[in-house]
Parts: sequence; C-alpha cells; structure tokens
Amino acid sequence: MIRLGLTSAEKHSLATQYTAQYAIQHIVWIAPVEPAAYLGEWIEYKEVIMYRTFYRLLQEIDNNTLVVIDECLRTQNRYSLEYNCIRQYLNQAGHVIVFQYLPLIDTADDFMILFDFATRSRWKREKFNPDLFDEVDICVRPIPISFNAIPVPTSKRTKKRYQTQRDKLLREVSNSTRDPHIIPRQLHLIGGADKFAHIKAGEQPQLALFSDSAETRRYVARNKRLKHPAITTFRDIKGTGQYTLVDMPHRFIDFTDFLGTTRQTTIDILVADLKVDHWYVNHYQQWQERLNATYANLRP
Repeated sequence: MIRLGLTSAEKHSLATQYTAQYAIQHIVWIAPVEPAAYLGEWIEYKEVIMYRTFYRLLQEIDNNTLVVIDECLRTQNRYSLEYNCIRQYLNQAGHVIVFQYLPLIDTADDFMILFDFATRSRWKREKFNPDLFDEVDICVRPIPISFNAIPVPTSKRTKKRYQTQRDKLLREVSNSTRDPHIIPRQLHLIGGADKFAHIKAGEQPQLALFSDSAETRRYVARNKRLKHPAITTFRDIKGTGQYTLVDMPHRFIDFTDFLGTTRQTTIDILVADLKVDHWYVNHYQQWQERLNATYANLRP
C-alpha cells in the first residue's frame, strides 16, 4: 500500500484502521523525525542502519508485524545502505504501508524507491513503469505546486560583485576538480543584500511585515546571513505556514522537505535581476513539470 499526499492525522487514521482490520499487534513506524501521530514504535530513519537497531528488529519483526515507511524518500540512491536495511525488515514483515508527501525528489524514477518498499523489491532493477503499478494499492493526492516570481532589482555594486565572483569561480573550477555546482550555489547568494533591502522597504504596506500580528509575512533563506526576525532558514522551519523564498535550495530534497513541512503550494520567490536567479527559477519550473508528469502517470 502506497499513499501520497496525506496529512499526519490521515496517516494515523489509516494505520489505525489497517491494524484493526488485520488484528496487528506489532507496529514499527520508520520516519526521519518523530511524527506528530503514529502507532507502535517509532524508529528514526538514520537509526535503521545501526547494529543496535538492525539486529533487534530482525529478531522482532515477523509475519504479524506492520512496518510503516513514513517520508523515507531521503536519497535518490536506490541501493543506499538505509534502503537496503529497510528491505531486510520488509522481507520479514507481513504488512507494509508507505507514506510520502511527494512522489519524487527530482525524477519519476525516485518513485520506484517507494514502489520497492511496497513490493519488497521484486522490481528493484526496473525504471519508472506505470505498467507495473497495478501490483500495489496506490492512492495519490496530487499537490499542485506553483511558483510566483517577485522581481528584485540589484545595484551596480551587486552586479559588479556578481561578475567578479562569477569569473573567479569559473577559473577555479576550470583549473581544478572542484564541483561545478559551487558556481550557482555561491552566485545565488550575492543578490541577498538587495533582497533584504526589498524586504525592509515593505512594498506591500498592507502587510505588517515586522509586527507580531498574524499578517506578518515570513521569509526563508539558505543560511542566517540576513539578520532579521522575519527571516528564517530552511533548516529551522518546524511547522506549516506560508513563506517567501529569499534563496532557492540547490538540492531538490531540501525543497521537498520544505514543502512537506510547510504544506504550502504557491511559492513566492524573490528573484534578483541576475542570471543565476533566473537559472534557478527555470531549474525549478522544469522540476515542477516532472512532478506533474509523474502524477499524470500515477493516476488512472
């Protein structure tokens, strides 16, 4: 059984109904962070590879055990150590439920990791193939993600700094084995000062930008370089809410984590008039197209 797009309460309700239907006594709930509501024993995702957990669970999991895999799409490596350990648990378990907010991190093939869990890896060498999906009870609630770019002009000083840093990074990468992804990662941060000025200017005065009211607009950036109570980081977001992106995450998994936590579907983005910012917007629009295409192939 695979369920996509459910809330924490809905996951708990479905698992409760399932355990009652099959008279299950033993439940192992695997998730990256402790869920707001769960049944049985919670095992932290990073703990599944630890000897203290691995060998104990192999002794305890049997045909009457329900293993719940909750938001465990953590890497695109289908054969990671964590996934291989989870496979061992599932090979012994009589029941499995797979919960995930989105069906992918980056590409449709990511869904096959969830499919592996639900099928105990009988098709683990197959790529994304809708012809296989009748084998599993799959229910999909599509999440309609959309992006709204908010243009932010930059100063001459910023443009000059951008050009200087871009040339420097290009030389460094071409003359070494450094990861070329360092170029967009670092260049994207250069427009931060201008975006910060845009935020402080409060171009939408109807919002009490820096008050304690419920109307306060909140922002999220990659790090803590922009000091203001209205701006937090992706790492520090703990619950649902609406945020405007100052920076865009370089890794898609950081963005999918952000969506899974905040549950927002319309994403406002401050976009500087720098080439790298437009590259990121295009990068994520292509991701959105892959997400929509994956949903289309998962629904009958």
